[in-house]
Amino acid sequence: MAMIYNSIPYFPTQVSFFEEVAMELIEARYGMKAETAVMKLVCKIYKENGYYMVWNEEQCTLFTNKVGREIAKEEMQGIVETLMEKGFFDKETYKEHGILTSVEIQRVWLEATKRRKRDLESLPYMLVKTEESDKGGKDGKVDKETDGMQNPQNCMQDADNFTENADNSEQNKTEQNKANENRELPPLTPPPGEDVGVWRKYSFIEFPGYAYNKNTHNLECLLLALDGLHINDPNDTKAILKLSDYGRLGNEVWKIIHATKWSIVNSKGKYLIGALNKARTQG
Repeated sequence: MAMIYNSIPYFPTQVSFFEEVAMELIEARYGMKAETAVMKLVCKIYKENGYYMVWNEEQCTLFTNKVGREIAKEEMQGIVETLMEKGFFDKETYKEHGILTSVEIQRVWLEATKRRKRDLESLPYMLVKTEESDKGGKDGKVDKETDGMQNPQNCMQDADNFTENADNSEQNKTEQNKANENRELPPLTPPPGEDVGVWRKYSFIEFPGYAYNKNTHNLECLLLALDGLHINDPNDTKAILKLSDYGRLGNEVWKIIHATKWSIVNSKGKYLIGALNKARTQG
């Protein structure tokens, strides 16, 4: 059978794929049959539209029937929702368009099809910005911050207007200058020896290329620290990453993380944003 133009015949898979949090969670909830279902789902995405697929009640019924009678439609929907909950699929894209995709899936597809003639500006549901789309204007989704977040209770520092402060014009200009220095897509997979699970968890964030320079940044360590502090609010995470310049060495984020007695802080994400804002103001 002829392959659809947008499809790719194969895709890379990490050897630790089944040890990632999302996969271990669905196995614990639904058994090993869930892992098989996920692999078939990912294969279907790459085989048909290349980097996304429509997911609704009808598609769930048809797909479940192909997977086999040992898995129920309700279980399959539960598996998909768990994958979105853990960041395997982009939850916002699904809510808005009924589409299953992710930054990682799109990066794999972009790399696999880079020799094809593609009009990236016309592609729907794109989460990844590329050099090609930057030249022709912005198309598709980019990371969005909310205009403001509620103040935390029992926080040790004032945390008003965190995201608004993190997104001021001066910060944007700095980030744009750094982005111009390195417009390449980040690696499809983390470097050898790094925690694959943490990269998968934060796959909804598009990191600037310069943040992967280990001479100036320790992005992975910062992500592991945020994960260890259970800072799970995407808006808090994005604001912290911006304020810390994505884990730049010498940034106040390292001192704050190590000096704070976190056991007495309730809203850890908002506290850390407040502390970073205060340090930047005083600096």
